[in-house]
Amino acid sequence: MNTFDIDRLSTRVIHRTDLNSPPTAPEYLEAETPKPSDNTALALEMVSETAAAIRYLEEQSAEAVARARDLAGAVHKKLESTEARAERAETAQREADAEAQELTAALARTRADLDIARQQIADKGERLAATEEHLRLTEVEVRDAEQRAKEANAAIEQILGAIRTQLPGREDMTVPIYAPV
Repeated sequence: MNTFDIDRLSTRVIHRTDLNSPPTAPEYLEAETPKPSDNTALALEMVSETAAAIRYLEEQSAEAVARARDLAGAVHKKLESTEARAERAETAQREADAEAQELTAALARTRADLDIARQQIADKGERLAATEEHLRLTEVEVRDAEQRAKEANAAIEQILGAIRTQLPGREDMTVPIYAPV
């Protein structure tokens, strides 16, 4: 404080109850100048009031510091809790990513197996179709052979009938007519 401020403050005694509210401008300007003999008492009172104000401010400051420390502690605990949750979330994310990669690899293997199975089914289908065609052709050949066998048997029967009519005395046609000598 400069000299002017001390002179202005010395015109009014500030009581401890007045520390929280500053004096209003008109009261401050209207204060009377004290007598020189009262300057010592006034200075002591001002020192006492200033000390009280300093003590009050120190108490307020200590309370503010304590509140700030409590708040900082709470924020620190909350931060630690948040960091722990973040670490758990990151771990869960990494595990989910690894599982997703495993599932993607399994899906790729399954798709490859499915493609192989489809190809095998297609190959077997082609072989089955070829076998069925071969069977159909064989059945046709068998029917043709059966038909030829029927026709051959009918021709043999005609020949045997003709022979029977030409050789009336022979009933058993399975025995050769001419026996070797």
